[in-house]
Amino acid sequence: MRMLLRFFLPGLFCLSLATNAQNVLISKSAEITFFSEAPVENISAKNNSVNSILNTVTNDIAFIVSIRGFKFEKELMEEHFNEKYLESDKYPQATFKGKIQDSIDWKKDGVYPVSATGTLSMHGVDKTVTEKGNIEIKGKEAHLSGSMTIAISDFKISIPKLLFQNIADTIKVEYKTDYIPYQKKD
Repeated sequence: MRMLLRFFLPGLFCLSLATNAQNVLISKSAEITFFSEAPVENISAKNNSVNSILNTVTNDIAFIVSIRGFKFEKELMEEHFNEKYLESDKYPQATFKGKIQDSIDWKKDGVYPVSATGTLSMHGVDKTVTEKGNIEIKGKEAHLSGSMTIAISDFKISIPKLLFQNIADTIKVEYKTDYIPYQKKD
């Protein structure tokens, strides 16, 4: 937990001192999946160890994703993903730091369509993105879900010409996050 807070609170999230801990929601087990449809072979992977933090007063939101956390059905795909394409030793994490643009009544249960604008950082490249999703509020918990499409060329991920039929130019990414209130340790 301290590692999560060390990354998010001071570096990625910059919560104001006036913000009360009851306004902070966290997730240490968000799920991100991606799918690449290509003529030769479809590729998919799942990462269940994504960390996220959400401030319900400021609508700030942040994610940190371990690149090596993605698991593939074939070991060779996972090896190529980490060594050749995402270079996870050099770029071990992807992050998103942004703000939900929509007004949400965080005290009222329901499903709210939202969009968030922020910086997606991956493979050494920062890109401003706006993505849509849904937030469902149930009591003190919130559930975020959505999908986005990423062009690999936007993040300087190069595919050798020999393998261009194996990997799509765009990757469909889906995410699901279950947030719980942050409990400050005394």
